[in-house]
Amino acid sequence: MLKSTLPLLLVFSLGLCGVVIYEGKGDECDTLLYAETFILTLGGVQTIDLTNLTATATCSSGPSMEISFGDAADNVTSLKVSVGFSGTDTGYWSSDIMNVTYNDGTDDISLSGKFKTHLISKSFSFACSLPSVTTLNSDPAGKKGKVTLNMYQLQAFNVADSKFLDSYQCVNYISKGAWMGIFGGVVMIVVLILSIMMLFSTSTPDRFETSKSKCLIIPHEH
Repeated sequence: MLKSTLPLLLVFSLGLCGVVIYEGKGDECDTLLYAETFILTLGGVQTIDLTNLTATATCSSGPSMEISFGDAADNVTSLKVSVGFSGTDTGYWSSDIMNVTYNDGTDDISLSGKFKTHLISKSFSFACSLPSVTTLNSDPAGKKGKVTLNMYQLQAFNVADSKFLDSYQCVNYISKGAWMGIFGGVVMIVVLILSIMMLFSTSTPDRFETSKSKCLIIPHEH
């Protein structure tokens, strides 16, 4: 990873326990990460709440954001979490990969996994109120982990005055249940309209039988 950047930390306390904003600044980049839940699980056993740790954030060209948490536990020292981003020539961006590095007291461990967000315009940040779990694996295989984010927001481009731009939400404005209700309502309306049209198209006979008239004969084809 290219380290030709100026490390700078900006971690805002929002007055709520466990809620932080990490800002990583570099010579040519500025990134933001807001998280209400930021949990690292190692080996499916050890859980570390990263929002309770003091951290420093940096940004390097790419861009990528690296958050250094220092010593998180006796067997987890020099802990770093980095997120890589990519941008397109047409003005869109997304996150690509998440890396976690630490020392377990014996060896330096490196874990990585895909951390994908929607491809969105650089004029927007990305926000999500749904849990995001990134599964991490080591190379060579042997170590596993996962990072859980919930109620988080990311921005990798066009950060100004340490503020997020308007967000693109990962949750659709209309839920699946609402779409099902709309579809069912449309079907019922169509059936009602067809039924009314069929009723209006029904015609009554213009001649009726009487005791003095000849029997009506309705021709039909065999």
